Amino acid sequence: MSFLKKKKKDLPPITKENVLMYKRVWMTYIAPKWKWLVASVALMLIASSFDALLVMQLKPIFDEVFIDKNQTMLLDIGLKILALYLVKGTFSYTQALVMTKLSIFVIRDMQFEVYKKLLRMDSKFYQKHTLGEILTRFGSDVSTIKSATLGSLITFVRDAGSVFFLVIVMFYQCFEMACVVFFVFPLGIWPIVICGKKMKKKFKRNRKVGEDFFDMITQSFKGIKIVKSYCTEDFEFNNVKSSIEKMNKLSFSMACIDSLQHPLMEFIGGIGMTAALAYGGYEIMKGNMTPGNFVVFLLAIVAAYKPMKQLASVHMTLQTGIVSMERLFSMIDIEPAIKDKPDAKPLVITEGRIEMKNISFSYDDDGLKVLKNVSVEAKPNETIAFVGHSGSGKSTLINFMPRFYDPETGYVKIDGQDVRDVTVESLRRQVAYVSQDVVLFHDTIKNNIRYGNPDATDEQVIEAAKAAAAHDFIMQTENGYETVLGEQGAGLSGGQRQMISIARAMLKNAPILLLDEATAALDSKSEHIVQQSLERLMQNRTTIVIAHRLSTIVHSDRIFVFSEGEIVEQGTHDELVALDGIYAQMYKIQFMKEDE
Repeated sequence: MSFLKKKKKDLPPITKENVLMYKRVWMTYIAPKWKWLVASVALMLIASSFDALLVMQLKPIFDEVFIDKNQTMLLDIGLKILALYLVKGTFSYTQALVMTKLSIFVIRDMQFEVYKKLLRMDSKFYQKHTLGEILTRFGSDVSTIKSATLGSLITFVRDAGSVFFLVIVMFYQCFEMACVVFFVFPLGIWPIVICGKKMKKKFKRNRKVGEDFFDMITQSFKGIKIVKSYCTEDFEFNNVKSSIEKMNKLSFSMACIDSLQHPLMEFIGGIGMTAALAYGGYEIMKGNMTPGNFVVFLLAIVAAYKPMKQLASVHMTLQTGIVSMERLFSMIDIEPAIKDKPDAKPLVITEGRIEMKNISFSYDDDGLKVLKNVSVEAKPNETIAFVGHSGSGKSTLINFMPRFYDPETGYVKIDGQDVRDVTVESLRRQVAYVSQDVVLFHDTIKNNIRYGNPDATDEQVIEAAKAAAAHDFIMQTENGYETVLGEQGAGLSGGQRQMISIARAMLKNAPILLLDEATAALDSKSEHIVQQSLERLMQNRTTIVIAHRLSTIVHSDRIFVFSEGEIVEQGTHDELVALDGIYAQMYKIQFMKEDE
């Protein structure tokens, strides 16, 4: 087969980077649990020595029992072998439990670190990495790394120990014959080395195809209504079918490489066995070796074959581990763009004055500017509103308040404190944000509202729900506030989901309030009720409102009109209507629609 052509470039190099990655895994996740590791290794070595002891028990059977027909000795040997198997099984079982516990600890710590890092990544990170990519690294890659480290350790210590003790038995029985065998056996490394790099490449491609497959599945299920409404079930099925076929093809190719190395090793082992038979038979006929010595030697070779084959798989496992380490560490080592400065201090709000000065921003490094030198100021306890057509930059601007993004130029200050100079946590704790894209968790309604203030009492949760006009429909659900919502609030209408989101923000009770189309999903009656609640919430708070329905912001202290990333008009509702510009045109259009 072509992939077995021995080329120098195909030999997988042991690079410094690969060694450093394995060292990092060992020192970070395994070394702190050294007691479990030492116990497991000691138990494995003890269990491994029993293979050699069991083989040694067979020598007197051929040299004495069969010749002298000594039944008592045969019974004694049988009982001794049974006892050895019992003791070996006890050690093996204990070792398996210890290593399982260690494996659980390692996977737990790795997933803890990965998840904690992912939670702290900025919004741009999630624009560049798909959900399938993140979950694959969080799950499959962590498991592969565990196998490449602890799994390889188990194989190496247990099987290398068995081979070591069996080799001692071989040399003890016949030094010359052992030399002949071990002149041949090292050739078995050849197929391992040749196949290793090929397997690494295939594994890396298989991981990428797996990510694409998971993305397709996730997107099709999340957008199932769109899929059905556009009758694209066959299109989505064909995409997933193609991805599955790619994975199957790669899996078969990997299986071909993995399966071929074992027959090659067996063939090379057969050469060693043949050489041992020829030499041993010759020595027995000359009287230089007893049948017992010869049989024990052969049995030692047979017993050593399985652990040697297992040792061959270590190289493959290490190669796949390198792939997963590269992928996982490339994600862990990304430094979030939004993070605290070394000298960051907690945000202290005394008045609630907001100043955004000369803000410019683009989502892509070489993309179009979505904001161009924008300046906005909100006085303490003032309510300001942003209006404009979709894509004009309104939502982007308020994203700088809780530091979902940082502006490319300009700054955002709260009571004279640049938000980049204060701790992110203290900033976000004092900002309540209600988005037009409602996010609800697969949990009870009560816990979804309490997410805004984990320490809130049940009475406070109910009070917030009543203020958001959500209490009545909550009480009509199956279990009231204990009703468990489906993913993203499945089972609730868009307006009901938005009411729960508003109740969550009310419960947070933050001094700065951001409302991004907060009532967009509500009908007129619900909007009127919630608007009254929001007006109470906005009292003694600095509030920024983004609204599509201009009727909800006519009483704002100031209104800023956005167009193509710039503020083109600003003033009160009456001032902007009198100006007869963009805002006046938008208001007239909506006014006429409401009168129809």
